[in-house]
Amino acid sequence: MLGFTLSKLNLLILVTALFAIVSFFLFGLTDLIVSDLAQQNVKAYSETVFGLVTGDILCRKSTVTIPEAIEYFGGLSPTKRFYYMMYIKRFPPEGVEEGKLNTLIFQIASRKEQDKIIATSSIDLNSNIYLFGWDSESTDTIIEQPTITLDPESPGIATRNSMVLVKEIFGGNNNLYVIACSSAAGLCERNLTWAACWLSKCGDPPRNSTCFPTVTEGECSTMGVTC
Repeated sequence: MLGFTLSKLNLLILVTALFAIVSFFLFGLTDLIVSDLAQQNVKAYSETVFGLVTGDILCRKSTVTIPEAIEYFGGLSPTKRFYYMMYIKRFPPEGVEEGKLNTLIFQIASRKEQDKIIATSSIDLNSNIYLFGWDSESTDTIIEQPTITLDPESPGIATRNSMVLVKEIFGGNNNLYVIACSSAAGLCERNLTWAACWLSKCGDPPRNSTCFPTVTEGECSTMGVTC
């Protein structure tokens, strides 16, 4: 009787150990799968930018909407969802260094651990890079800054899940503008108009670019543009 009990106990220990090993393996595999899918995403965004800025066309524009989550197979259950944030950065942060390329960087991080970067893709560009961040909790807050964030789960009037990419050639210089916005109707156009006002007031030189919507001084004064 004692031998039978011990054999059952040993079997239970073996099953528990096997379950722990398999669970550990699946958790590690899940991290690898999610990281690989995230890497594919940021690489695709870099390729989109590269395709946009290359060539001699004076103006080109593209709008990109990122998915709400990264979907993956969890192993023990159906499709799972990884919620994330995407950071878009320029290097050097302060802008142009004469005679050097500028770098545009895409990074994906866990939404729960926002400093945990799981995927990065960068692209060196012979372009001036301007990034316009948008606070989706206030339609009136847009700032030109060295780092902006897209967050498909952001609170506010609309999710901050899109970006407008504008390539401009002006005065022999290539310029790339990345403007955070939302796939909600009219918001990308509205933020693009804000960027046009910023360019008309803060550009080098200030101007109404043919690559952006035409704006008036009165229209821009109501949008609270700051340099």
